[in-house]
Order: sequence, then structure tokens, then C-alpha cells
Amino acid sequence: MIPDDIKEKWNGYASVVEPHKPPFDGSSHITGHNLFVSAYHGFAILGNEHIPEPVSFVRFPMFDIKVIDARRADGCVVLRCRLWLSGADDCNRYRVLGKVLLTNPGSGCKTSMLRNCLSVPTGEPGVVEFHIPSDRSGECQLHLRYLLIDSTSGYRTCHRKLSGLIAIL
Repeated sequence: MIPDDIKEKWNGYASVVEPHKPPFDGSSHITGHNLFVSAYHGFAILGNEHIPEPVSFVRFPMFDIKVIDARRADGCVVLRCRLWLSGADDCNRYRVLGKVLLTNPGSGCKTSMLRNCLSVPTGEPGVVEFHIPSDRSGECQLHLRYLLIDSTSGYRTCHRKLSGLIAIL
């Protein structure tokens, strides 16, 4: 049970957070419960499941991903991507959660088939990898929905989408 004074803190911090669904005109916001759940799930995805303390919401940097290459290794497809973060003071603060589907070329995305895949840092600035359990090789269709997770607050962004053909070497 969360004490009422802590619930009020969550509600206060949530009052400036726009929802992930319309309207996007600043006239609505999420609830403290929504912000709490976002933080809890974010930490759980990062492997640090715990009851989060309320912290103020910090606007996420603008971000984008571009696929660099894909290769097979140890029963996985390793997808190397360039991650652009605009205006981030500390790029190591963020992890990328990808929801990934590899299909035959030209196949559409079946959202029920997307599987979570957390980015792995590479040590190379601006480059992350996704290790996708798969035996695919050659040309295939990539469907990727991705979002940022703030490792200090657990908060998550709205997702973005990327689809295209890739060659798995």
C-alpha cells in the first residue's frame, strides 16, 4: 500500500506529462498511477524491479535509430544500430527497448508477434545492438517498434517505428 502523501507526489509529477494518446494539445495529462506504472515497468524491463520513488518527469531527448548492419552469432541475429539522441546531457542514461519481428521480405507486421529486445551497449559511441533469438539469414523484413527507457527514473517514451529490408550476414 502506497501512503497518500506519496500518491500526491506522483500526481503532482504526472500533472505535466502528456499522455501517449490524443489529444496532444496540452489540455490533458496522465495520472500519478500511470506515471508510477511507467516507472515500475521501465525498471522491471531493465532488470531492476522495485517500488520506485516518485521523481519529477524530465523531458526525453529527441531520438532516432538507423540500422547499420545485421549478422548471425550464437543463435541470434545481432542488429547493430546507430542511436541519435538530441539534447541529452548523459547518453548512457537511456536504454532502447525494441519490439522486433523478422519476417520474409514483403511481409507485413503482425503486432502480436513482436518480441521485446533490450538494447545492449557496444562501447562504441552512439551504437547499440539488439540480440534477437533467430535462425534467420540472408534478406529479411525487419519490423521494429522502439522506445527509450530512462535508467534513473524508469520512465518510458512513446514508441517509434522502423520497417525495411535487411541483409543478415
